[in-house]
This record gives sequence, C-alpha cells and structure tokens, in this order.
Amino acid sequence: MLNEVKTKTKEKMLKTIQSFHNDVKGIRTGRANASLLDGIVVNIYGGHQKLNQVAGISVADNKTLSIKIWDISIIGEVKNAILSANLNLNPVVEGNAIRVTLPDLTQETRERLVKLLNQFAENARVAIRNIRRDAMEEIEKMQEGKEISEDDFHGAKKQIQNITDDNIEKIDDELSIKEKEILHC
Repeated sequence: MLNEVKTKTKEKMLKTIQSFHNDVKGIRTGRANASLLDGIVVNIYGGHQKLNQVAGISVADNKTLSIKIWDISIIGEVKNAILSANLNLNPVVEGNAIRVTLPDLTQETRERLVKLLNQFAENARVAIRNIRRDAMEEIEKMQEGKEISEDDFHGAKKQIQNITDDNIEKIDDELSIKEKEILHC
C-alpha cells in the first residue's frame, strides 16, 4: 500500500515535469527551433490539425524556419494560423513552402519571456508541492488507521520529501538553462 502511494506520487510529479518541459519548449530564444511552432493549430478540412501534421518543419539557419506544406491548397490557412498564433512571426510564402524569419529579441521582450518562464516554473513547483501534500495526507491516514508502523510512516515521509526535492531541482535546473538561453542569445 505504501509503495502504491510512492509510485503514484512519482508518476504525478513526472507528468508535472513533462508539462513544464512542454511549456518551456514553447518559449522562444534567439535561435530558431522547430518546436516553437508545436502549438499552432490550422483550421482545415472542416476541422483542426496541428501544423506539424500537415507540414514538415525544419530549421534553415539560426534565425529561419522552413515549413514545407504537403498539400499546397492549404498554404493560406497555414500562413493565417502562424499569423494568428501571437508569436510575433511574419511568414513568407515561397511556392509550396513558408519561410519564417525570427525577429531579434529586444531586451524588453527577453525580460517578458523570463517573467513568463518564471511563472511556468512557479506553477510547476506549486503543483509538485500539492502532490506532496496529498501523498503526505494519505500516509498520515494510513498511520492513523494503524495500517503502517511509526517507523514506516517517518521513512515514507522522508522518501516523499526527497522525491519532491528532486523534482523541484529538475524544474530549477531547466529554468536556469532556458533563462540563460533567452538572456544571452
């Protein structure tokens, strides 16, 4: 029963870390990165498709992304989706492809991105702490119900705290790396 609580806690925290990683991946640095366009959805064929499902996205150089659309008839919809994504990008149609040159980041934009990054990190930390709290409450109920011994209770609390500390450290490490990328590229 105690192992179930620890396993469930680890899984929930891993999902939180993955969600944070996906949020961070969407924040652009000074370099072109195909994952910058991951969240873009194109309205086509009477529905919604992710951009990477209707086109191949590649990095042409440090500042340029190349998007090769597989169905030339939807190129206008793809361009509109990029424009409406609020990423401050200006797509240029070139035959059956779209070229997106990333503008240089101003210091103000860099600071705004760092604030957003810190907000994502704090949200992830809060989620990790909430998962810890839920696990601790579950362990306390087990101890109160005499399902586990006093030693097991204290050992489990310590293990849950160690798992929490490790995951918060992962968030802080990723935050630090991405912050440096934003400020120094």
